[in-house]
Amino acid sequence: MKKILLLTALTLLVPTTAGAESKPVILEKHGYVVAEPRVGNQYYIKQTGTDLTWNTTRGAADIVVALIDSSADRTHKELLNVPRVVNSMKGPYSIDYHGTHTAGIMSGLHNKYGIAGLAPNVRYHFYNVFYGKNSEFTDSWTVAKAVDTAVAKGATIINLSLGGQDYDRVLADSIKRARAKGVVIVASSGNDGATKVSFPANMKEVIAVGAVDSRHRVAAFSNMDSQVKVVAPGVNVLSLGLKNSFIFMDGTSMAAPMVTSGIALVKSVNPFLTPTDIDGLLQKMPRVSGKAYTELNTKRLLDATPRPVSISAPATLTNRYVQEAKLSVMNRPNLKTTYTLYQGTRKVKTLPANGGAFTMYAGGDWLPSGQYRLTAVVSDGKYKRSSSRNVTYVNPVKPSVSVKAADAQTFELTTTRKGVVTVLDASGKTVYEALHVPGTFPVRGDTASNLTVVLKPTDISERVVSNTYVPAAPPVEEPVETIEET
Repeated sequence: MKKILLLTALTLLVPTTAGAESKPVILEKHGYVVAEPRVGNQYYIKQTGTDLTWNTTRGAADIVVALIDSSADRTHKELLNVPRVVNSMKGPYSIDYHGTHTAGIMSGLHNKYGIAGLAPNVRYHFYNVFYGKNSEFTDSWTVAKAVDTAVAKGATIINLSLGGQDYDRVLADSIKRARAKGVVIVASSGNDGATKVSFPANMKEVIAVGAVDSRHRVAAFSNMDSQVKVVAPGVNVLSLGLKNSFIFMDGTSMAAPMVTSGIALVKSVNPFLTPTDIDGLLQKMPRVSGKAYTELNTKRLLDATPRPVSISAPATLTNRYVQEAKLSVMNRPNLKTTYTLYQGTRKVKTLPANGGAFTMYAGGDWLPSGQYRLTAVVSDGKYKRSSSRNVTYVNPVKPSVSVKAADAQTFELTTTRKGVVTVLDASGKTVYEALHVPGTFPVRGDTASNLTVVLKPTDISERVVSNTYVPAAPPVEEPVETIEET
């Protein structure tokens, strides 16, 4: 384990307001090098079930993970094109193995070069908080500054693979503010093999992560107590080293970014989940009898994640009044929903946002048979998620036209589909022509004469139909027999 030089050890609580005599407490990295690299030995991918989630998501670009650590080697081929922002809180940004290793676990590109990061498609903000020769130490106030900066820059999740023995109110307050703003905080429990979790992992606002090995046994070095909510692989973990190398490391520092990655995938699916929601998901995960913690299984976590919006509908719709399609939206007062029917890329109509029944009628006509897509989008102003369902619609309404006399000078025409209505007299001359929507409408004319009515639907997949009007024959008066009296 790489030893960290200590500046000062504080045993008393730091006041809420940092005064002239108060000092930050010392925090250390929770990882160390144990072996030379061997590419392809990432047992933790399968052990955490992460490989089974990649068909669902490898991360969304609007999810921001802040890695507060030592400086990651941003020139490493596995990190070169990772969407990221690099920040140095104190001192120069000099690359270090620890921050590079934790970054690789989460963000290593799937570029067929070396390793596969667990959540490669989310956005990363790398914060360097370690300083001095060889990035030997940091302090809680520098970390607090990084936490505040990360929140201000839109972090969704913050990973802290560091900690110390002493509590610090400054850092604690930063973490509390971050959680109050909806940011999930993940921290490593520490590598002292103690029954007491290090700070800040021991805060109730933080998801404390312990380490297990490839046989699911708690690592001898992992700090464990009731504060540990989840454990993840932290023994013989392959990830990135400096200058395009790959190295193995042990430590709860390695376990924490695995949990952070899992939560990043969960938030990619449903970014509207709060830190309390995430705690609840972890609490529902299976655990060994008598244990307060669960072992990370990202597949189970993702399966248990409520979708923010979903649509269910039969593959084929045959009713023009659609009641079978169901829209389900997460119950959040700040979510706005739009529900739309498309044909190809063309927007056909906006549907009720409450998911109620709707008609297959738009643009003055019953919609033609064909392929359609139901799409619902929910947004809180920051995040946006959608769900779609492709359906085949079979229109039961065929084109037809009927005509009857309303009075001596008026015909009453009825059509079932939108189209051009043409009225021809007995000689074939057009006496009326206009575009009409389905319905009944009057046409002036001599109802004592024959005529033909033609409907040419605007739906080119339907055929032209016609009907003929023949006036009723006038009644024949029967002779009345007159009998004269004599």
